[in-house]
Amino acid sequence: MTRGRHSALIRDQGTAQRATPVELFYDLVFVFILARLAESLIENLHPLGAYRTLLLLLAVWWVWSYTNLTTETLDSRRPAVQMLIITIMFGSLLMATAMPEAFGSRGIIFAAAYAGIHLLRSIVLAVILRHHRLRNRPRCGIFWFGLSGLVWMAGALVDGTARILLWPAALGLDYLGPSIRWPTPWIGRSPACEWHTAGEHLAERYRQFMIIALGETVLTTARTLRANEYDLERLAAGGVAFSITVLLWWVYFYRAREKLGTAITSSADPARETTWAGYGHLIMVVGVVVTSAGDELLITHPFGDTHAGSVATFVGGPAIFLVGRTLLGHEIFVHVARPWLVGLGVLIVMAPGMVFLPPLAVAGCVALVLLGVIIADAVGSAARRPAGRPHR
Repeated sequence: MTRGRHSALIRDQGTAQRATPVELFYDLVFVFILARLAESLIENLHPLGAYRTLLLLLAVWWVWSYTNLTTETLDSRRPAVQMLIITIMFGSLLMATAMPEAFGSRGIIFAAAYAGIHLLRSIVLAVILRHHRLRNRPRCGIFWFGLSGLVWMAGALVDGTARILLWPAALGLDYLGPSIRWPTPWIGRSPACEWHTAGEHLAERYRQFMIIALGETVLTTARTLRANEYDLERLAAGGVAFSITVLLWWVYFYRAREKLGTAITSSADPARETTWAGYGHLIMVVGVVVTSAGDELLITHPFGDTHAGSVATFVGGPAIFLVGRTLLGHEIFVHVARPWLVGLGVLIVMAPGMVFLPPLAVAGCVALVLLGVIIADAVGSAARRPAGRPHR
């Protein structure tokens, strides 16, 4: 039970939970963040650059994910909770501004903002929930985020290879902790019941983030078109880039009858389903960031030289997206559409030969594969649907 003035800040778990305006406002900073990540990938289109970009994306995703855990627990209509979210938003903005030089001169800013967000959030939750049944989770979070924060700051204080090794170790602590329910000295593990999240609210937040991510690719297409000559080649490249974004949106949002929130809450193990939903969406976001980087390369040089790095963005982005969508379908809906697997296989098989084609032709092939996936999935879904039952 709860006592005291802080109890009014806790969300009523028995009522329908929808995203609030402050959560949507908070998401705006991630448009900027995803754009910076795509730019970083373009500027460092080699294995080490991709590795660094992935580390930054994993850190950003963890900030967003655990802020959702806060808004599932607290009532974000309350001014005090809104101020907490806006403070986290500002910290996320600091992270975003430091990202281009995160492995250089601004590493300390990035690490301090990241660790500070997690510690502040956990401390505030621990105070508010100190008499609540969920009180152990933020208390354990203080210990685990404090431990990883030390590693983050240690990495920020060194350069080169040492930072590249320390930051993944810190990130590993952040990702490992929840999977083993944060065993903490004198407290123990956070009980499994503390990880049973509000499924519909979580599903809505994932959908909103996917819209944000895909919207960033639209902005990239528009921004790159504006920065170049409006010739036929670039207009065609812009059209293909936009088409790929639309096709990825369709792959994700098709099958409206599959309700992510219901699938999570009706599961025998909601905490497990929540974890897998997060991983599936994370992989799809990685695919969108890679696709966004490819869009800029495509529009800038539609008939330029094609090399392994550019093929990795043109083909790899949609392929990674399909991997995430397949994982989500398998783990949450216990259904994997065969066209997703076939399309993924086609993209993987055709990738090596794409270095002999100009970027516009490569992107066109990718768009055709995605279109084929969507058509085959729609036809197969219609064939499986009982007669007289409308598609929802």
